Amino acid sequence: MEVVVVGAGISGLCSGAMLAAEGIRVTVLESSSRVGGRTASTRYKGHILDNGFHIMPFYKTSAVYGVFKRLGILDRLDLARVDRIAFYKDGFHVYPRGLGGMISTSLVPVRSRIRLLRMLLPMAFSSYERAEKLDPVPLSSVTGGLDAVTGSFFDAVCMLAFADRPDNISLGEFTRTMIRANPFKGGTSEFAYPNVGGYDEISRILAEYITEKGGTVRLSTPVSRVHVESGRVAGITAGEFHECGCVVVSSPAYLAVTRLFEGGTFDDSIMERAKKLDKTTSVVEAHFCLSERMDARQIVFPVGEYSAKGIFFISNITPNVSPEGEHLVMAGTPVSAADADSPSRVAEVVGEMKEDIESIYPGFSGSLLWEKAKSWRFVESVAKGPGMVWKDKMPHTTNVKGLFFVGDATVSYGIGTDSAAHSSLLCHPKILGFLSNVVHGAEIRSKAG
Repeated sequence: MEVVVVGAGISGLCSGAMLAAEGIRVTVLESSSRVGGRTASTRYKGHILDNGFHIMPFYKTSAVYGVFKRLGILDRLDLARVDRIAFYKDGFHVYPRGLGGMISTSLVPVRSRIRLLRMLLPMAFSSYERAEKLDPVPLSSVTGGLDAVTGSFFDAVCMLAFADRPDNISLGEFTRTMIRANPFKGGTSEFAYPNVGGYDEISRILAEYITEKGGTVRLSTPVSRVHVESGRVAGITAGEFHECGCVVVSSPAYLAVTRLFEGGTFDDSIMERAKKLDKTTSVVEAHFCLSERMDARQIVFPVGEYSAKGIFFISNITPNVSPEGEHLVMAGTPVSAADADSPSRVAEVVGEMKEDIESIYPGFSGSLLWEKAKSWRFVESVAKGPGMVWKDKMPHTTNVKGLFFVGDATVSYGIGTDSAAHSSLLCHPKILGFLSNVVHGAEIRSKAG
């Protein structure tokens, strides 16, 4: 049986590649003209600009890395380590690698480190079962009583791990992050980025693998309808009707259940679950091209009342993102939806971030060759808020046989691309089980006939 995958982002391509590796005929349909989904990059004046800043969290223990290892194509993924990270507050402070680094960081007053230890140590040595019970609780419930300096430090840690503030982050998800970063439990705090530049290199390699295994990846092919008859997938419409009995949807769940399916297709519980995930956060980001290298570090997180919550020296991670002699920097900050939708407000926020960078790196403005600003919204799929993580997300299966949902909005831990890949890994056995039952049932019917 053919499997049709809707969407050529990380999750759709991970699912497609793992199915193709099993010898299953796969067709991936993508509405855009390129693969990558929300990680798609663009070229501008010779530079590779990512749609947001993406890194592979937890490096060799990440879900993305695990998919490549499973497929036997790790040698195709040339990764640059992202480990020169610092915080800035009245000077630079080394990024705390792991729990020990957090406790000894120069950013936190000595008197506050014991309190941090008491708070973080139980998390790092907790279990996923215990963390799950904390999913409805906001992280701010345990960080709200920190002193101002330590609170600012914790805000910066949350920007690094979640691109958000503690009150928008589930305590359960933060606990899982601590577990995954704990070396005593097999974790790591390392990060990585494709050395060729552009985080969508990961998707490009996966798409290439699918075609090598006999599958198809069709771009500029939007799916307008997934057809369901008598509780089973019957086919899809992508310009014309295409019969198939198994569909994997990787587009945002709360959009897909209404845009791709007729009303009444799903149980009320599924519709309520998907609707709950309809939550967005917004960011303003700006790419800056410089004639001078401002810093040898790769990432700097300003601590305190800065508009720029993260400064990413992309060409320090890999020079392949920029022409020789030019340097690419990106800065970003969370904003309200109203700010993201207002061009004048976006311009003001970018101006404030430039002032921040100039205060940290005098000479920045004089070295600026060009800038490119953008505002955009994270869809529900990167929501990490209380009650919206891990098993509170969209389930992989519904009441429709032959239909599967994957993506970072779907049952999985982590955020962004790692969550998307983890969702595909969790869903893969379910898809194989369905396909096996279909084949087995066909054999039985054939023998009976």
